[in-house]
Amino acid sequence: MLSRIYHQRAHEKKEKEIYAAKIDFFTNVAHEIRTPLTLIKGPVENITEKIADFPTIREDVYTLERNTDRLISLVSGLLDFRKTETKGFSLDFVKINLNDILGVIFLDFRSLANKRNLLYELAMEDRACIVYADEEALYKIVSNLLSNAVKYAGSKVHVSLTKDKSNNQVAVRIVSDGYKIPDDIKDKIFEPFFRMKETNKHKGTGIGLALARSLAELHSGQLYLKQGEMENNIFIFEMPLDHSISQVKNAGFSGQLS
Repeated sequence: MLSRIYHQRAHEKKEKEIYAAKIDFFTNVAHEIRTPLTLIKGPVENITEKIADFPTIREDVYTLERNTDRLISLVSGLLDFRKTETKGFSLDFVKINLNDILGVIFLDFRSLANKRNLLYELAMEDRACIVYADEEALYKIVSNLLSNAVKYAGSKVHVSLTKDKSNNQVAVRIVSDGYKIPDDIKDKIFEPFFRMKETNKHKGTGIGLALARSLAELHSGQLYLKQGEMENNIFIFEMPLDHSISQVKNAGFSGQLS
């Protein structure tokens, strides 16, 4: 019995060490490549502005611009996740209309959804859902969820925003079909670098959901995959509807209060 407990603890310790080594390695690499990427982006933007004078290289320049932006986004995501782990992620809490944020992000992915011939819908109860939050962090949370939904959906993506005043909660629900994530890995998918073999054909770092959950928790909220659904994957992001300044201060966040 004692031997089994010892081996289990040794195994858990080894897994934590491997995880920490991965994070440190990728963070160091991200720091190294962020500067040259930033230096590349400037000249690419200059070339893009003059693309009308060189129509024969239009597609090449757009490909260069698109992939430069993608690399910068991936690097930023990894560095942001590292900051959330070390409690160094700076948040600027202000009053925000969550409807506006959700509407903008929904439009960002509409062209991709149309390209994949998805039934793409958004439902919101009111025109205003005021929350106290960090705008950039909310954008990262919802963007990661919607990006995955549109990327992996079979035929539909439905996004909704609902308020539960009795529990002082607001919830963003993203429903999609496609490959059904099994209940036994519903928490594992939020671990950094975890990739299901069924989704390996799609590009990604395995950081997006981990970052989104960390940012949700920094808002005294939660992000989870609903269990027990037969056909759809339902990701739910919940946070306090009335997140007062005193709540934020008591949570001990690093950042600005506006």
